[in-house]
Amino acid sequence: MQHVAQVAGVSKSSVSLSLRDDPRLALATRRRVQEVAARLGYRKNPIVASLMSQLRVSQTPRFHANFALINCSSDRALFDLPAFAAYRFGIRERADKAGYGVEEFWAEESGLTLTRLRQILITRNIRGLILTVPFERRRLLAGHPEFFTDFSLATIGHDRTDPLLTRVTNNHFETTRTAVQKLLDMGYSRPGIVVRESLDHLLQRRFSAGFQSAARDHESALRHPPVPLLLHDEDRVQFAHWLRTEKPDAIITHVTELPEWLDALKMQVPQDIGLLHLDWNPQLPDWAGMNQNAALIGATVAELVIDQMAENEVGVPEHPRLVLIESDFVPGASLRPHAFRAVSREAAAGR
Repeated sequence: MQHVAQVAGVSKSSVSLSLRDDPRLALATRRRVQEVAARLGYRKNPIVASLMSQLRVSQTPRFHANFALINCSSDRALFDLPAFAAYRFGIRERADKAGYGVEEFWAEESGLTLTRLRQILITRNIRGLILTVPFERRRLLAGHPEFFTDFSLATIGHDRTDPLLTRVTNNHFETTRTAVQKLLDMGYSRPGIVVRESLDHLLQRRFSAGFQSAARDHESALRHPPVPLLLHDEDRVQFAHWLRTEKPDAIITHVTELPEWLDALKMQVPQDIGLLHLDWNPQLPDWAGMNQNAALIGATVAELVIDQMAENEVGVPEHPRLVLIESDFVPGASLRPHAFRAVSREAAAGR
C-alpha cells in the first residue's frame, strides 16, 4: 500500500479509501489510484484487511482542520512531476498522521482570481496554506501581499515569493559538494558539473557554487578541475566542446539526456565516463545520484504549517525561516563501483 501511495502521489489512507471505493474521496482520484494499484499488481491480504476493518470500527479519527496545497505554477499537471509528486506525498502523509486534511487548488484555474481563491479558502475555514513554488523566472504572487493575510504560511522552494515566506527546500549547495566528495571517494579524479544555466540562476548559483566550493576544498586532488558547464537550452554542440576541452572522467548533472548525448559521441557510461544525477528519483533506476528527499521536504513543510496553525501564527512573518533538507547518495549503474581512472576510447586508442 505504501508503494501504491508513493507512485500515485497520495497518502496511504487515500489508497485505502480508493481501494474501498469510498465516496469521501473524489471519483477521479479513486480511479487513478485503482489503476496504479492494478498496474503494480496490488493484492489485498484478507487477514490484514479484516483486522484493519475492525480497527477502523473501534477507533474514532481525531480530525482538526484542513489546510490548502496550492499549485502556483502555470502547469496544471505540476504534481505529476516526480519531485512534486513526492512533495505532495510527504505533505499528505504527515497531515494524515496529525489529523489534518489537505485540499488542493490551482492558482491559475481559468476564471479563478486571487481574490476569489482567497474567498473560497476563508469560506471553507482553511487557515493554513502550502504554496508550491515552481522553477519559473517570475515571482510567486508578486504584488499581492493581501492574499497572505489571516493564513499560516509556508512554501516549498527557495526565494521565489514576494513577500518572502518561511520555506523548505533541499540544500542544493551541500548536495553538490557531497556529490563531488562521493566521486573522489570512488576514485574519479576529474569530476565536472553540467547544469542548465536557467535552473542554476533560479537557485542563485547554488549548484555551480557548491561544485566550485568543493573543488577549492580538494585542491590537492583536483589541481585543475573542469570548468562548470552552464548549459543553454539543449545545446549538444556546447556540451561536446566542453567535453573535449575539459576532459572530465565523471559528470555531475541534472540533465537526463546526457547518456544519449554521450552515446552519440561514442562514449559509454560508465566504462568511459561516470554520471551522477543531482536530483535522483525512482524513475531514474539506471542512474547513481543524490536523492534530495522530496517526500521529507513535503512532510517538513506540512509540520511548519501545522505548528503555525496551532500557535495561531498568521500572515507574512517578520523573520521568515529557511529549512534545508540534506540529500542521500544512491549508488547506481552510471558509476563504476570501485576506484579506477577513467580513460576515454579516444585516449585508449592514442588519439
